[in-house]
Amino acid sequence: MKIIIAAMFFCWFSFAQATEIVREQGFEVQIQPFPSTFLTQEVASLHGFERSRRQALINLVVLNVQSDGQARGAVAADVTGFSRNLLGQTQILSFKEIDEGTGAIYYLAPVRVSSEEEIQFVLKVLPKNAQVIDIKFKHRVYVD
Repeated sequence: MKIIIAAMFFCWFSFAQATEIVREQGFEVQIQPFPSTFLTQEVASLHGFERSRRQALINLVVLNVQSDGQARGAVAADVTGFSRNLLGQTQILSFKEIDEGTGAIYYLAPVRVSSEEEIQFVLKVLPKNAQVIDIKFKHRVYVD
C-alpha cells in the first residue's frame, strides 16, 4: 500500500500544476489525473487497474480544513462523476476507495484516453456528514 502513496506523492510533486483543488464546506478536495503507467504492475494488479498508455487514473482525496487553514485528515466520501472529451464521448467514472487504515483514504478511477486530448471532468463528492460538492474542471491528458 505504501507503494501507492509513494506513487501519488511522486505524481503530485511532478505534476503539481495539474492538481485541481476545491475548498468548500470546510473540506479540501484534491484531484490529480495521472497516466496509469506510473503504477507498477504489482500495484495495478492489486487494485484491479490496467496499466496502459491508453488509460489514465484520477486520484481524489478529501481532507478536513483545520482552524489553521491547513488541509489534513482524510475524510471518507461517496464520489461519482463522468468525463467527456472534445468529441462529446462520455465515460462514467467508477471510483474505487483505497483505505490504508492509517488515515490515508483516496479514490481512484480509470479514464480511457485515445491521444493527447483535453477532457472535461464533472464530479460529485459527498463527504461523510456533509453536502455534495460539485466539481467541474478540464485537464489535458498526454499519452506516454
